[in-house]
Amino acid sequence: MLDYYQVLGVNRDADLSEIKTAYKKLALKYHPDKNPNNPAAEEYFKHVNTAYQTLSDAYKKASYDLMLNYSAERASQSQNVSQSPYRRHPQSQERSVYDRYGKFSWKKAPNYKKAPAYIIDKNYLKIQALTLLTVFILASIIMGAYKLNNYYEEQELLEIQKQNELAVQNAKRLFDSGKYIQAINEITRLIREQPIEHMFYEAKENMISSLSKSAIVEFKQEKFSEAIVHLEVLREYQKPMRISTWEMLATAYYTLEEYRKAVHAYEYILMREENNIELIMKIGDIYLDKLNMTEKAWDYYTEARYKFKEFQNNSYGEAFELVVPLTNFTEEYFQMFYKRGKLNIELEKYEEAVHDFNWAISIRPSYGEPYYLRAICRSGMGNNNRGCDDLSKATENGYVVPFALKQRICN
Repeated sequence: MLDYYQVLGVNRDADLSEIKTAYKKLALKYHPDKNPNNPAAEEYFKHVNTAYQTLSDAYKKASYDLMLNYSAERASQSQNVSQSPYRRHPQSQERSVYDRYGKFSWKKAPNYKKAPAYIIDKNYLKIQALTLLTVFILASIIMGAYKLNNYYEEQELLEIQKQNELAVQNAKRLFDSGKYIQAINEITRLIREQPIEHMFYEAKENMISSLSKSAIVEFKQEKFSEAIVHLEVLREYQKPMRISTWEMLATAYYTLEEYRKAVHAYEYILMREENNIELIMKIGDIYLDKLNMTEKAWDYYTEARYKFKEFQNNSYGEAFELVVPLTNFTEEYFQMFYKRGKLNIELEKYEEAVHDFNWAISIRPSYGEPYYLRAICRSGMGNNNRGCDDLSKATENGYVVPFALKQRICN
């Protein structure tokens, strides 16, 4: 049987104040919020909570003490029996009960016929009445003391409850006045001080939920500046922050042309959706078109290219380009190779650019510009013959090639 006194670390004669103090100390130490992902701490916290609920209630405590004492006596009796010198051994040589206890002389037995008779008289009744009266008075005193103690405990709990409700109301007033961070910090402080008070957790959850609803409404109404105020608070207190919240934050910043903050939010989304090629390309486009960070954009386009080939290899095998018609791929994949190829030209990585334009042309063979760009790369590598062929194909597909360039490469 689990010893709740040992669980709380108090003596058997500990009063209610000592039990409460021990419980609060252990509850703060082993509360699940302070020990995330720790099943052992969570299980011990349950034992601590059960022990407190039992020992803080006088009726439950009295019943538990009886059971605990009974269990201890049974264990003691079991141990005494096992150690008794009279316990029969499997190999004992006893032949009868006399070998164990010896013979008894019945002549020494008491004569019950000569025993004095028990007389019920006035004195006997008086003693019994006094005994019952004494028991009744003692029971009344005990019950009165117990009820008085319960009354004081209830008053103390009511006072604590009143103070907690007042603290929550003050935090709500801060929240309603727009001081969101100050309000949530106040509730968080109250939770640290009283981790078993569910009122505080509910208040904090309601505040975060209210912020989320307000942000969604403002975002749908395209009030992006107002939405960002609420979304930034959610970023601090919504743990973990939802993907939808990050997406709203990124879109709002992008619309307000705060591109660095927008790309930062998109990168957080990418941490959870690392195989999202469309998102990788979007981040690359922001770095290239909005922030003019060519090297950073090249990194993301390269990552998108790697994810594309990895996905196709896992789906169709390493020779997937021979199995899957490349013209079936979406425009998104064409843009991926096309944009990376153009960046490689800027960085004078002509050989890599040729590979990118090979893929772009395979996906969209009717587009003229990739042929034109591949011709520039081949010319830069000193291969004017093949570059001239690319210029011809570009012209066939409707792309207007500058005469000077064509004359330089093809002559």
